[in-house]
Parts: sequence; structure tokens; C-alpha cells
Amino acid sequence: MRYSRKVIVGFIVLLAALMSPRLVFGDDDLVRVTPQIAVEQAQAFFDDVSDEPVTACDPVKMVNSDGESIGYIVRAKRDDVNYGYVVFDSERSWWISEYCLAPNALLPIERASEEIALLASSDNVVALKIDELTVGVADLDKNIALDVSGKKVPSKLSSGGNRGGSPEQFDDVFVSAKDLYKQGYVVDASKTISGMITPTQTEVIKETKTYACAVSAMLAVGSHYVTLNRLKLPDLYSELWKLSGTSDKGTKYDQATGLYFTQGGTLPDRPAPAIKEFCARRGKELETSFVWYPSWDSFRMNTDSGNLSIFSGRLRSNGSGHAMAVVGYVAMHNTYSNAKKYLLVVWNGWTNQLQFLPYDVSIYNAHDGTYCKG
Repeated sequence: MRYSRKVIVGFIVLLAALMSPRLVFGDDDLVRVTPQIAVEQAQAFFDDVSDEPVTACDPVKMVNSDGESIGYIVRAKRDDVNYGYVVFDSERSWWISEYCLAPNALLPIERASEEIALLASSDNVVALKIDELTVGVADLDKNIALDVSGKKVPSKLSSGGNRGGSPEQFDDVFVSAKDLYKQGYVVDASKTISGMITPTQTEVIKETKTYACAVSAMLAVGSHYVTLNRLKLPDLYSELWKLSGTSDKGTKYDQATGLYFTQGGTLPDRPAPAIKEFCARRGKELETSFVWYPSWDSFRMNTDSGNLSIFSGRLRSNGSGHAMAVVGYVAMHNTYSNAKKYLLVVWNGWTNQLQFLPYDVSIYNAHDGTYCKG
């Protein structure tokens, strides 16, 4: 009997996990995930979901704020060119917490500022999970930790005596055997809508001296329905800021640009009427609506109708809120277990890359959706 390459890779991943010298047995068996296993897991996942042949490589260990090793970020390459990544996080409900597949896509630790990109290029550094949506970097030997802007953050991460517990608890990545990625996911449905203006956070700060994630999301969504002049970004951003009643949350320093800027905050229900009026001023009648605690399916239906949405939520872990333009979705299931996974394709406003995020609303205290129809 001949087996497919996917089946063989799946056997290899499982065999490597079972042969791990630090396998812990119990009611919920834990497997020590080595960098090699992380790459094999990533390759199995990319083989399932990528439309292009890519190679998994360059695993980077990820730790939480206590310095405990919790996962990996693994790069994808196509013809020796960066083509995306997958983030494995044992603290999340699914071992895969995020992925991206696109030409020249950077890792999360490479894309926010020159400072963290420079540190990330050094030896013996790890990815630092700031929260469920953002990643910084840390040098455990030098006890240096940087957030996504490149700013030093208070650290409990030194690699020695002050980290309690057994060394394995911090230095090894453990994940439940049942949660490891199993070869055999099939994409049942997917759609992505193109055609937006997506200025990065750095570009917005440089050109407007302001930044608010909801305003960036509104600009991206609005630009799909009406023609906008990218050169007039300061005027467009200011207009949406005022239409949405975005408030001044104080002045912050942006490490990436070396500039001070005004941070804005937007109430969840304000983007819907703001986008409607913004487009009406440009001759486009648009229906907009706002919903608390929306289902994934509501975003799928809106996307299937050819329209864009905004997802926003407040994280349980630190109360931070973030709004993202929703430009697509992916639905998949496992042919072995029949487990179903649902993801949103989002533009988060920080970079110009699209992210694939599992629809895991358990990480939010509250979440909401803004829908456009035009």
C-alpha cells in the first residue's frame, strides 16, 4: 500500500512526539515540543492550508511574561523567500494562535520596529508574548525585553535563579498530546476581499501625528467602497476621527518613528455611523450595523456578500482593546477527528500584512462587530 506524503509527515510528527525523552504521562499527557517537532508541525500545517509549496524553517521559541516557554513561531519560505509564519501557543484553546501566508511576510518579531527586529536577529533571543495579539522579543541572558514598539518593558525573564519552579517548566515547551496539530485539516470554505488602503501604524503616525486602531480600520473599510486619495491621509484620518467621536487618550512616544503622537480611543458602536457618513459624503450609500458578541458566521455571511466588517474586542488578560478590519474567513475541519476550526482574515492596522486568526472569543471580556453593506 502506498501512503501520501501528508500521511508520512503525520506519522513522523507523531513518532517524534512519542519518542520524546520527557514525555509526561497523566490524565492529559504532555509532550515536550522541540524546535524540530515545531518545524515538523508547521510543515504539516502549511501542507494542508497553503496554496503554494512552502518550507517550514527557523523556529523561534516563545515565552510568556513569566519567562515560561509556551510555544514557537515558525517561518514559511518559498524558493528561499519569506512567505509567512505560524504561531504555536500552548496557552490558547488551539495550538495554532495565528498564521500568515504571503510573499515577503515578516515574523511578528520582525515587523513592529527596528529595535525588536535588530534584537530578534541576534542569537539566544526568544519571542515574548505581550498579550494574545502582540509579540515582542527578549534576550534571556541579558534580561532585556522589548515590546512591539521597541520600548523596554519590566522583565521577570532572567535565565537563572529568580525563575521559580523546575528548569523544564521554563526551558521546555510542553503541550497536551491531544492539542498537537494533527495532519489532515481540510479547508472547507474560504474567501478574501481585496481593494483597500492600508497605511501602517508607522505611516499614520508619521503623516498625522495621531493613531487609533478603530480609525485605521474605518479608513481601510471605507476605502473599499469609495475612491480615496492616499496622499490626503492626514485629512481623511482627521475626518474619520471626528465623525467617530474618537477621544484623545494622551500623548505617547513611538519608538519606531521617534515621534510623539496622540493616541485615540473609539467607543465600539461609533464606527458604524461614522463609515456610513464618510461614504455618503463621497456619493456612496452604505448600510452599516453594529452587534455585540457576534458569531463567526455573521462575518462569513457579510464577506460572502462581498462586504467588509470590523471586529473589535477587549482582552481579558490586560484590558487592552483593539479593532481590526475583517477582509475574509477560513473554515476547516480535521478528517481524522472531525474537529472544526473557524478563522477570520484581518488587517490589524499595525502592518500591511493580513493575519489569519482563529475565532477564539474566550480571550476577550467583550467583543463586537461592525458590518457594511453596499
